Amino acid sequence: MNRLGRGTLEVLAAAALILAGNAYLTRHAACGRAMPLPRAALNGPAMHSAAGHAMLIDFFATWCPICRADQGVVQAVARHAPVVVVATQSPAAAVRAFAADHHWRTPVVLDRHGRIAQRYGVRVLPMAFVIGPRGRIRFVVAGYTTEAGLLARLWLARLHL
Repeated sequence: MNRLGRGTLEVLAAAALILAGNAYLTRHAACGRAMPLPRAALNGPAMHSAAGHAMLIDFFATWCPICRADQGVVQAVARHAPVVVVATQSPAAAVRAFAADHHWRTPVVLDRHGRIAQRYGVRVLPMAFVIGPRGRIRFVVAGYTTEAGLLARLWLARLHL
């Protein structure tokens, strides 16, 4: 096998492992219609739906190092699409401080005891849910992700497939 063929095979194998890992980590995640979020956020009113647009719901915790690293990606996505961050099992003061330090403009819903995360089937953090324009969960992503990956999923969610 030549180098190009071997390299292609390695990339495909890596992609298959990543997809399999995500499927395993999100196996308990909610599907179907997205459940409503609380009406109030720590920093103003929460967004309940994106009114005909795809949106991202990101589950995050201040004590989670991967969540903290992933928030730059989530906030970058917020420049292009509606985003709500659900801060789960984190003290309000820590969430406020983190949001202020990182200049968040996205609504942040406090899930102090993890009840919202439990309803969504979140078992690992971070976990992001891409909600389609009709309010259905279209994609679930566990762990660190990329801006391009989230934007691609948001774009696909708008296609109503």
